[in-house]
Amino acid sequence: MCVKVNGLFCRCPVICVVLGMLAALVRTYRLPVISKVLDVFMALCKAFPANLILLICIMIYTYKFNDFAAFFHLDVNIRDVNLIYIAILGLTIVSLSGISEVLRSGLIAIPKGQFEAGYAVGMTAFQTFRDIIFPQMFRVVIPPLTNSILSLLKITALVNVMGVSDILKSATDAATESYAFLEAYVAAALVFWVLGIIIERISKMLEKYFAKSVKQIA
Repeated sequence: MCVKVNGLFCRCPVICVVLGMLAALVRTYRLPVISKVLDVFMALCKAFPANLILLICIMIYTYKFNDFAAFFHLDVNIRDVNLIYIAILGLTIVSLSGISEVLRSGLIAIPKGQFEAGYAVGMTAFQTFRDIIFPQMFRVVIPPLTNSILSLLKITALVNVMGVSDILKSATDAATESYAFLEAYVAAALVFWVLGIIIERISKMLEKYFAKSVKQIA
């Protein structure tokens, strides 16, 4: 029996962290108009259950994709788009608000005097953020960010409502063929466990790296 892991789901944490960082910056430093739009979007994402968001995504994809493509004069139809990308979009929407809030909490935790210190030694705003703010912020958020990414990993089990194969659905399909349900679910649990260990190890490595960077800055 083989439980397969679709590698595309590994992109979700990266997408969520990048977009979440951008959203956190916009909302922390209150970029006009965009920050208010993001406030509303994040509030909506927090309010809706994950499986409901995934179902809405698949419904829009199923019934409205061709209409959108025609409206934007795109030479593409629903059969040209792999359903896995819709699943990634849905998972990103589900997890983006939580990851963005974690990153925003890290930004808020850094005293404003750190920017002033960077300006005092002739650094630009970008250099100050890159060399002073970001290392300190990321060191603070690594533990809760790791927890959010682990939660995202577990949420991938919900994509079967979209008809997309994931770790749990692969195990169920294999069990149906071999009538070995216990073994299949244990195998799926082991896959989740191994992926969780890998994420935890990466988290520890990042903690050590950014702790070293902060010491060098100090």
